[in-house]
Amino acid sequence: MSVLSALVLVAAVATVAQAQSLNVVNSCGESVFLYTQTSYGSVANNVNVAAGQSANLGISSNWDGAVNVGTGCSGSTCTTGGPTWDGNTPFSRAEFNFYAIPGSVTYDISLIYGYNVGMEISSADASCDVFACTISSGCPVPGPGSDTCYSPCCSSASACSGGALPASGGGCTDNEGPGPNSAFYYDTCLNAYAFPDNDGSNGWTPADNVVYTCGNTDITLTLCSGTTSHIE
Repeated sequence: MSVLSALVLVAAVATVAQAQSLNVVNSCGESVFLYTQTSYGSVANNVNVAAGQSANLGISSNWDGAVNVGTGCSGSTCTTGGPTWDGNTPFSRAEFNFYAIPGSVTYDISLIYGYNVGMEISSADASCDVFACTISSGCPVPGPGSDTCYSPCCSSASACSGGALPASGGGCTDNEGPGPNSAFYYDTCLNAYAFPDNDGSNGWTPADNVVYTCGNTDITLTLCSGTTSHIE
């Protein structure tokens, strides 16, 4: 092999190793609506993904934000989730930060706004933690549709009508600590946020394993994977 060929091969391998993407795989039995929120960088928004299909969200290399999932949507109106969420339509949320540590991504699953579909976050690097959460029964405050749950910050459906995390503070203490139903979420999905500072911020406990930083930025978010992780 010539020196030039060797250099080309090394460059190709490096390109593969540094591949960065966020692919959403919809394993649910219905189409979903992806409403994305961005703190930094760019990502596709208002994306419909049919059942059994997938979508590459075309993230920028420095994207920092979240993917909220809507179901039963007609335009921007959804049974759960959607861009006009006000607390009445709970949704599962996956959060990603490709910005803070170049070449890495920090991710988590948040149930602070409720639950409507199961989520699994994985990397092309099998050594990175796979976070997953599926809730199939037992919601303290069942949401609209089937197998959906209102935010752990809300003691009732009406308590969520003003938003799970209102500016003035709500059912989750100071919009930081546990809410009336955080214990159920904590016990059901160990590796997902059950209250805003569930990662131990501001001294709140338990400090679950709910945030992970992976050195491989080829990420897949699978919806309705049917799995739940139990990583201590």
